[in-house]
Amino acid sequence: MPFVVDEDDFRRDDASRFDDRDRFELEMRSRENEERRRRDLEQRERDEDDRRALTSTAEADLRSALEKATSEEMRLLINDPTLRVSSRGRITRTRPSGRDVIRSSGQFSRASLLPNVRKPRKKNKKHCKNLSNCLRQANSELRTKKGSLRKGKTQADVMRRAQRLLKKMK
Repeated sequence: MPFVVDEDDFRRDDASRFDDRDRFELEMRSRENEERRRRDLEQRERDEDDRRALTSTAEADLRSALEKATSEEMRLLINDPTLRVSSRGRITRTRPSGRDVIRSSGQFSRASLLPNVRKPRKKNKKHCKNLSNCLRQANSELRTKKGSLRKGKTQADVMRRAQRLLKKMK
């Protein structure tokens, strides 16, 4: 009798196995779906609440509150994008987005990223000004009318002369 091999003989048996890991993943997915549904339902209720017209009592309460507000408070209320008035006349604040939170923290502002630029000391300013005057005088002494250095003189000689003049100036 010939030896017969089926594909089923090579198929793994554990493919149909259902273990605790699979059960845990299913529970997590169902929790996430339930949470998403709950959030969507709350959002829909809030949206419906916003679409409805104000009730007469809520409108009266809102008017009386706005009449008591000063012009500065009114300006802040109008210009604040996070404030919202519900159909019940309640003034609520929407939560800022993640980017708004990061921007307001100042963590990534240019001022905190770049090093502080120090102002030069006044003493340095005065020294540099005097040195430039001495260099001008030394250059005029050691150069010809055409502007080339005199015979036997180098730029080092010009700097030495300028330093000597600076020392005399003090």
